[in-house]
Amino acid sequence: MKEIEYSPWNLFKESCEKYKDNILLIYNDNKFTYGQIYDKVLDFCAIIQGFDFKIGGIYLPNCTEFITSMFGLNRQKKVFVSLSYQFKGDTLTDLINFTDVELLITDPKGYDSVKDGIDKMNIRIVLVLQENGTFEIHEFKKAKRALTDVNEDTFGICFTSGSTSRPKGIVLSNQAIVGNALAVAEHLGFTSDERTILPRSLAQASPISGDVLMAISRGGGIILLNNVFHPAIFLKAVQEYKATNFYIVRTMLLQILEYSQLKNYDISSVKRVLIGGMVNPMTIYRRAAEAFPGARVFNAYGTSEASARVTFGEHEDVTTLPCVIGKPMRGCGVKVYREDGSEAQVGEIGELYITSDYMMDGYYNSPELTAEVLGEKGFRVRDLGYKDEEGRFFVLSRNDDMIMQGGSRAYPIDIEEVMLKNPSVKESAVIGVDDEKLGQKIVAMVVLKEGCTAEVKDIYKWCNIQLEDRKVPKEIYIIPEIPRNAIGKISKKDVKELYQSLKK
Repeated sequence: MKEIEYSPWNLFKESCEKYKDNILLIYNDNKFTYGQIYDKVLDFCAIIQGFDFKIGGIYLPNCTEFITSMFGLNRQKKVFVSLSYQFKGDTLTDLINFTDVELLITDPKGYDSVKDGIDKMNIRIVLVLQENGTFEIHEFKKAKRALTDVNEDTFGICFTSGSTSRPKGIVLSNQAIVGNALAVAEHLGFTSDERTILPRSLAQASPISGDVLMAISRGGGIILLNNVFHPAIFLKAVQEYKATNFYIVRTMLLQILEYSQLKNYDISSVKRVLIGGMVNPMTIYRRAAEAFPGARVFNAYGTSEASARVTFGEHEDVTTLPCVIGKPMRGCGVKVYREDGSEAQVGEIGELYITSDYMMDGYYNSPELTAEVLGEKGFRVRDLGYKDEEGRFFVLSRNDDMIMQGGSRAYPIDIEEVMLKNPSVKESAVIGVDDEKLGQKIVAMVVLKEGCTAEVKDIYKWCNIQLEDRKVPKEIYIIPEIPRNAIGKISKKDVKELYQSLKK
């Protein structure tokens, strides 16, 4: 396939021609070959080809039809909008309206969520997926609106994690999403006899490019799990279907690592464990390497705005060097800049900017927001870090996560790393809170491992022994769980709100 022909549909079609009888998808104990999924895509296209629309939204949990609908929309040159099944109520309505969705693909539960508000939306057609795989069609007579922020090469609109405000709609081109997938497959050396397992929602740029399209580009298989994650279900699927590859966020990985029955499963098929979604302590990578001894562990760093992978921290580095995100993969670049806009020297901490051949076209109908993050230096990810003499990059914290306590800089990752070494601590989140005397003070939220009964004074004692005085938290709270957003990332905004509620 020539680069000019890049599109998810063309990528899929080419692999169907090469690997027609290979297993493409395993879902709910059902196996589908490339040829069978191809036929399902054509069946879906037959349903939608008579409708006059440009933008189609998919509001489904993980299922076969999510994938076939996505390819069908792309084949018909429609724009695909990925609507997380976590979105509810007014947020769902707002996002559907904001992205000008005209045709919605959902299930009975999803239809119940939107039907009372259809009059407030731009939706003119709803396809409701039935248990037998057919679609019930609902049409609504409405005037067709003009669309201004998509073009012939637009693949779709995916959303940011939305940890601080309404999620932003990321406009991704066919070239970007496919190019990133091909670069990831090349970097990992993925092959047609491998299977990647998806334990998280499909409704993000990362699983679409880095898992689904990546595997399909090499004729490999995909093991798709339901939206509700449980370590037993995940491990059973790895064992039964011989998964070789998976990307996972810390919250899910910790559930696996803490699962009492982990050693009872055969996970020897796993070749790679990709960990991402946030800045993770080195302890996480080491524990993953111990739990999956036959696998290489990676720090998969990136951003949805770049479709989504950018760098890979390699196994040898992530298990020995804290905060390393590695070197950029093909088509990507990273630079570190000082506050005055000049480029930082090797070893000097500054703000990271990304350049990528797979960059978004912009935020949907939001030129001002796009201009805030995309400029001559590249994409501003708002991460602080540095580059070493070997060309590896390191991320210390989010720009707004760095803590200035009494004039000294402290990075949450350093403190969280020490917290996690405590045998009683399962997870920790460190934040900076405004303080009249210190400017900011360090506050730590701690989740204990099951069965442990440590007290706050015990954690303080640990920190005083293990940390420099300037990094010892001024306040420590033991809590049941750390707040996360819809895709599993720790939400520092919600952690700060939790802190305020605990102070009352």
